[in-house]
Amino acid sequence: MSEIKGQLLGILLVLMIFATVSVTLGTVFSNLTTSVQNEVSEVVSEATQG
Repeated sequence: MSEIKGQLLGILLVLMIFATVSVTLGTVFSNLTTSVQNEVSEVVSEATQG
């Protein structure tokens, strides 16, 4: 019975780690997308004004 509990704990830990990594990567890519959009819009506005 303790082996099953150990395996379940291991599975839960892996799922928690996977969820944490996926949320972190999602946030990072979201911030990078926003940053790139801002830079592109600045370049386009400078190109149309000049």
